[in-house]
Amino acid sequence: MGVLTLRVCIRLVRRIIDAASVYGIRADLTMKLSDKVALVTGSARGLGWEIVQAFAEEGARIAICDLAQSDVDQAVAKLGLPPARVLGIKADVTSERDVNDLFCRTLEKFTRLDVLVNNAGFAWPRGGPVNLEVAETPLDVWLKILDTNLNGTFLSSREALKIMRPQRSGAIINISSPQGKKGKLLRGAYSAAKFGVEGLTQVLALENEAYNIRVNCLDPGGIVATEAIKNIPGNRGVRMLSPEIVRACAVYLASDESSGITGQSFVATEWNKQHGIEVPYVVA
Repeated sequence: MGVLTLRVCIRLVRRIIDAASVYGIRADLTMKLSDKVALVTGSARGLGWEIVQAFAEEGARIAICDLAQSDVDQAVAKLGLPPARVLGIKADVTSERDVNDLFCRTLEKFTRLDVLVNNAGFAWPRGGPVNLEVAETPLDVWLKILDTNLNGTFLSSREALKIMRPQRSGAIINISSPQGKKGKLLRGAYSAAKFGVEGLTQVLALENEAYNIRVNCLDPGGIVATEAIKNIPGNRGVRMLSPEIVRACAVYLASDESSGITGQSFVATEWNKQHGIEVPYVVA
């Protein structure tokens, strides 16, 4: 009786192991970004951090970059990926030298680049001023906003293409804004920058379609409750989009599911609704 029970137990354990093996294989096959290498700029917090988490959950290898090394280190630790699957780099996307180093180090570690998300940007400089008419905007404030949002997107895209073109594959996702389609009062510099990002996206799509490189914009679809937005006194208690709004559409644009789709501007709120995914809101 004891021998029989032991044999039954052994068979049961084998079945469990076999089932786990099959499930593991299936789980791996259903990961939309399995083994793809993705670099997300400005990814220690906000929309970039949400995208990094979504990509990691789908099996991607991740390069995180942001302005402060302490923020980068903290994000890498929070992500909790094995060292072979993650790289953290301090980089300023307005610096040509920093951007060159960022992509060189990413290529050195992962040997390829499949996805670039140009997320780094801001509507006003840290510390303000927040609301400015164009007639009152100092040149240095104007240049800072355009430098990060537009020039940073240009520099990072240019370096990514040096890797993606020889691969003859890749996806670039440029984070946009409703203000890149319709100007907003007191947001002259930011609107100009995001309109520029939308136009640059279309040009990059045309120039790189022959290389099988997709370039699209992703607009959250409204005001997002990022740390900077929530800290504005007038926004307290206001219902806004949660930063996770961009997760599902970003994964779609990075994955092979969006093969052949390029030069488009996706709105995350609309995309979620079309695909039966909840549009998440929070109160700032």
